[in-house]
Amino acid sequence: MTYETHFRPLPATDRNPTEHLRHRTPAVFRGMAAHWPAVSTWTLPHIASLDPSLPVRLVRGNRENTPTAFARSDLGTYLHHLAEPPRADADLLYLKEFDLLGQFPALRDDLKDLPFLPRGSVTSSSVWIGPARARTGLHQDLLDNCAVQITGTKRFLLARPGTVERAGALSPKYDAWARLSRTGIEELAADRPPRTRDEDFLFVELEPGDVLYVPARWWHEVVNLEASILLSGFFGSRRHVARLWTQVHLRDTLHRTRLLGWGDCTCHPARQ
Repeated sequence: MTYETHFRPLPATDRNPTEHLRHRTPAVFRGMAAHWPAVSTWTLPHIASLDPSLPVRLVRGNRENTPTAFARSDLGTYLHHLAEPPRADADLLYLKEFDLLGQFPALRDDLKDLPFLPRGSVTSSSVWIGPARARTGLHQDLLDNCAVQITGTKRFLLARPGTVERAGALSPKYDAWARLSRTGIEELAADRPPRTRDEDFLFVELEPGDVLYVPARWWHEVVNLEASILLSGFFGSRRHVARLWTQVHLRDTLHRTRLLGWGDCTCHPARQ
């Protein structure tokens, strides 16, 4: 099975962005961020030059579906290696959830406002930097996500809320702000009737300057088509974020005291 055959493309929208937020439907806005200075200036060499010796923790492989493992490097060395296409047998390393703007606050000047973020939203941003073929396994986030492609290209495969649950494919693996699937999205789609696949499974490929809105609870799996940088901004109202934070903090306290998901999580190496 290939995604082109069994996943319906998510077309670029011409609707008001607030309509998608109101109806909680995914939407891709082609070129919405193309005028951002970041899209032209955040090259891999430029980011590496900001602090080449900065220590970074890299995710090894697909931690959502395989045992969690990490590697250590420095920013300059890692980004230098991304300039070369990875070998077919390469051990793919991914710089995930990197607080680029926290490390280099001046880079905020390279960003502009997005028109569809509700006024007063609480936001949290981080970047994903990785090589071609690097993958994030099937999961759903607890908050709405605004994904801005900065460099390179990336494919999102999406499934409606409830798709994984109905298939009995929820993973027990712990993640603070997401829920995980124990199987991939293409395997899920292969087991569904064609009519249902057309309704429940979507795909979209992002190019620099494109913006994708992924509502909370929508399942998605992501793969880099080439070395890329993506800025992800999670957002929600103050009341909603405060309520979620309370729940997440409680679960995370249980996790860190080894009462929930210890040894099978995305934040610590898997137990051997």
